[in-house]
Amino acid sequence: MYIKDDFLKDFAVVILAAGFSGRMGIPKLSLPFDEHRSFAGKIIQEYLLAGCKNIVIVVNEPGLQSLKQQKYFPDKAHVSVILNNHPERERFFSLQTGLQAIRTKRPVFIQNIDNPFINRDLLFRLAKTFRREACIVPRHNGYGGHPVLLSWEIARDLERSPDWTQNLRDFLQAYPIIGCPVSDENIFININSPQEYQKYFGKAGQ
Repeated sequence: MYIKDDFLKDFAVVILAAGFSGRMGIPKLSLPFDEHRSFAGKIIQEYLLAGCKNIVIVVNEPGLQSLKQQKYFPDKAHVSVILNNHPERERFFSLQTGLQAIRTKRPVFIQNIDNPFINRDLLFRLAKTFRREACIVPRHNGYGGHPVLLSWEIARDLERSPDWTQNLRDFLQAYPIIGCPVSDENIFININSPQEYQKYFGKAGQ
């Protein structure tokens, strides 16, 4: 399958990385993905290579300090690092904080930092399935995973919602949801503990 190098040029992404990482013990964005890249570096690089020019990563204070120390620090031309000053308000509020930094009206991927196995083929399939005013969800064997892709209209409504205590899945039930069949089982992975990290990488998180 031929994939253009810039197929995400009209899309944005919010990477959610402001959690406390209590079980992991260190910011998950700094976990090594390979010899050269952290989780944050791997995810950002995948979106950059796909042509995405509006990348937002939402972090807390420890995550921000960790990100500054990484060898692969985000390209400031296309990546915005946004500090969530209220990480205790959790995921929905963090997403609202990130959406405020999206510069233009465009569809938005919602990417979790604890799933670094994102790849261009999966992103391409989701982008090709995109429909206006809908939420696109990757599905494998009938089950949904991540990342999800929101239309600008949904992202705008989410950003403006006065209730930051909402559950994202419940919020999205009010909108059309389109499943995108994929063969990639990695859409289900969430690495939240040293044991889960060791399962996929064969070593303890550092």
